[in-house]
Amino acid sequence: MEDFEHLRLPVYIEHNLDILFCGINPGRVSALAGHYFANPGNLFWKALHLGGLTPYQFRPDETPKLLDYRYGITDIVARPTRTASKLTKKDMLEGAAQLEMTIKEYRPKILCFVGITAFRHAFQIHKDKVEPGLQDGFFYATEDWQGCRVFVAPSTSGLNAGFSREERIGYFKQLNECKHQILKKMNKMDGNDI
Repeated sequence: MEDFEHLRLPVYIEHNLDILFCGINPGRVSALAGHYFANPGNLFWKALHLGGLTPYQFRPDETPKLLDYRYGITDIVARPTRTASKLTKKDMLEGAAQLEMTIKEYRPKILCFVGITAFRHAFQIHKDKVEPGLQDGFFYATEDWQGCRVFVAPSTSGLNAGFSREERIGYFKQLNECKHQILKKMNKMDGNDI
């Protein structure tokens, strides 16, 4: 079996993105392919397209094109594993701290966690119920920035039995609607009503 835990995926990020997608960590298939959500059983790329966020279904090797649409992508933990359960508490705590620094530096408008578990680990929420969708308030605020909005989408993994395929795609449609509402509100606040 091929060793993959030393491999790392590039982070696709720019300042002031409309949406930064964040997973827990890359799986084996993605690490070996060198692309996010490369497992054919993962719905991420299909959900982006069917949710109205991309004009067609990108292939995993087209990940850099996300930046053309003002989207980026990263993970809480860079180290790939067969399953997220192989990550240590230290991995998660260090990854969450790094994510916070990244968000405060790059200031995306929306941070979309791809998976409820990713959101739980980023904020150390282990017992409270987490509802998918747009979360209340702003997150990662600084003295000179109100912070970003956070959207939680169910995991797009083929192993996610907690949500149907249609429900998972539906959350990406909701994300697209939220994006348009948030951008419209920001444009009005900036006096750039479109």
